[in-house]
Amino acid sequence: MSCSEIKLKKNFFLVGCLMIALILNTPYAMGDETGDEDTQTDIQELEPLTVTGSKRSTRPDLQPDSLTNPYRTEASTEFATEVFTREDIKNFKPKDLNDLIDKAVGVNITYQGRKSPYSIKMRGGGSFTYIVDGAVLPKSVNRIFYKFPVASIEELKIVRGATSLTLGPMIPIGSSSSGSGVNTGFIIIRTRQPEKTEGTLRTSVEKAVGGHPVGYSADLYVGTRMKNEAGTEAYVGVLGSKIDRSSQETWFDGQESYGGMANGGFTTGKFSLNMMVCQDTGRFEMQRGVYEDGSLDDAQWYYDPLKVRVLSADGSLQWTKNQVTLFNVFKTDYEQNEHNGTFTDTSVTDKDVYQEDTSGFGLRHNAQFGDTLVQLGFQSSNSTGYGPNCKTGYNRYDTTVTGFSASVEQSLFNGKLILDAGGRWDEKHIDNSTSARSENQANDDANNDVDMAPAKVLALGAHWTVTDRVTLDGRYFYGDQGTSGDFDMRLEDDATPHAEKQERIEIGLGVKIASFFNPTLTWFNIDTENEKSATSDTYELDSGTYYYYTESDELRQGIELAVQGHILQNTFYKASWTRILKSESTSDGVTTDAIDLSIPEDIFGLTLTHHWNVYRFNLSVKHVDEWTNTRSAMGTASSGGLGGYTRVDANISRDFILRNMLMTVAVFGRNLGDENYSTRYVTGFYPDRGRTLGMEVSFSF
Repeated sequence: MSCSEIKLKKNFFLVGCLMIALILNTPYAMGDETGDEDTQTDIQELEPLTVTGSKRSTRPDLQPDSLTNPYRTEASTEFATEVFTREDIKNFKPKDLNDLIDKAVGVNITYQGRKSPYSIKMRGGGSFTYIVDGAVLPKSVNRIFYKFPVASIEELKIVRGATSLTLGPMIPIGSSSSGSGVNTGFIIIRTRQPEKTEGTLRTSVEKAVGGHPVGYSADLYVGTRMKNEAGTEAYVGVLGSKIDRSSQETWFDGQESYGGMANGGFTTGKFSLNMMVCQDTGRFEMQRGVYEDGSLDDAQWYYDPLKVRVLSADGSLQWTKNQVTLFNVFKTDYEQNEHNGTFTDTSVTDKDVYQEDTSGFGLRHNAQFGDTLVQLGFQSSNSTGYGPNCKTGYNRYDTTVTGFSASVEQSLFNGKLILDAGGRWDEKHIDNSTSARSENQANDDANNDVDMAPAKVLALGAHWTVTDRVTLDGRYFYGDQGTSGDFDMRLEDDATPHAEKQERIEIGLGVKIASFFNPTLTWFNIDTENEKSATSDTYELDSGTYYYYTESDELRQGIELAVQGHILQNTFYKASWTRILKSESTSDGVTTDAIDLSIPEDIFGLTLTHHWNVYRFNLSVKHVDEWTNTRSAMGTASSGGLGGYTRVDANISRDFILRNMLMTVAVFGRNLGDENYSTRYVTGFYPDRGRTLGMEVSFSF
């Protein structure tokens, strides 16, 4: 061990001792009678706090039943909707946005150290539309999301099996070969807005076992809100963030980013407008694979820089109490510079820059007529991309997705029964699209000015308040995607591709038994015909090289049990269990079962928050069953040992009042069981770093 490493570990240990001393209320830290009088006047203890669950924001546009909420969902959808607030983020201190999403019910996030790193599956599969303050994110979202600053989030909303058709497009936007399947849910982020003049400075340091360098992160948020006597209200907020989690050569899984977010808006009379810009630049190393014999893959691949910018504006015009028009516009810019080399050779190949731009707008009107709510919407987005990306060395496309939606929600018997029905129509137009191994093999004229077959969706829902303690919800969804890709989505043996169709049914039973025990049981069934997936075989067309696709019928069925409640006022918990009962794939008359083969059968989750005087303790436990197979553009690998882990994260924190500021000191640990679990096998396993310990200090005013 070098002298610099010894010094670094020594400094880390000293800082840790100091932070623990502060938390444990040493006489010097808390102004004990043996300390100085000045210390006693500057620092005082807070009154004991009690837990009331996850506190929701008081912003009108975030209230579940508000007509000014652009992401309002029907009553029959609420049982399948999960919300993480800014308070949850403060409590559980996630590593990044994916780490926060991984705490949701039934979520399984897989990671591969390759060019398209993260895959989020809920209830054994599915695809999602991601929205940030009205900006619909494109296909590259799995490289955008990992470094989105969680400190900028006011609310993260996960809508499972969405039948709320006004939220956004039901097919992926972006390139014409952007994937198969109508979307099965939404992940929606609303950024933070100041309630008054306020600010927060947060810094953290962490160290993973196994010789990794110390990681750092810091962010600063300041904002103010102003009002005048005429009733006009305005706000502005700014956040800057920096993350540096370097790695060692034998892992090569480092991540670095710096950027920020700024937003502002105003409300005057019946009109409200919000604007936001988020920008980030960083480095992303593609983790080295570990083969089954323990040797390391030699590939040295990384993005540097990887740039993201999201701009959005949304607003509302409330004509009357029951008539509201909502609108939004957005633009996202994504850029990556890929570097390819090996650890056995000093030469590195720098690929051309890949650029992807998406812009769009939406318009929606909510009209309440007594017990009837009507929602009408229109959305359009345009995406362009150029350069090498993922498995293809050359990409060029320009596509537009246009969608219309309509829904009605009817309340009956004084709100005891609420019915809803909706329809949506989305169509993708391809101005041009091509992809190939290299630019000289591509034919840019291969596919121009084509309207794809539209996706047509129908949804029905019902929410029944059986008694004051019992609710019953049911939802039905039918989607006909039409054609999921363009000319390059070809089946082997020149088979004719068929339109993909999806049918979903969900039934949820909720019971309020006591303050400490409130269970919800959900049964879901997802039946998909003609789902497309890429194979490892390729073909040549117009000097371009493309992957063959295959069709299969997929059936997923399962149950989900979630329980939450308060224990003795000071403890709030949420526990969940998701079990997949069926996951069958049928192709060419042959049916295979994916349970324990490519997906886990059971996922258990538990989060707990406990307050004791001025201390807070937070615990997160997740267990995911094992599976054996993984798929990628390289084909199917049978490796064994994927998943099959129990991960425990925990932290303890204490608040202090320091002059006019609130200081919070926390000690946290992630993966306390030190499990080096892997979730993908492509060029080897990509194990988790294992146990990570750290400290966080924040100052708020």
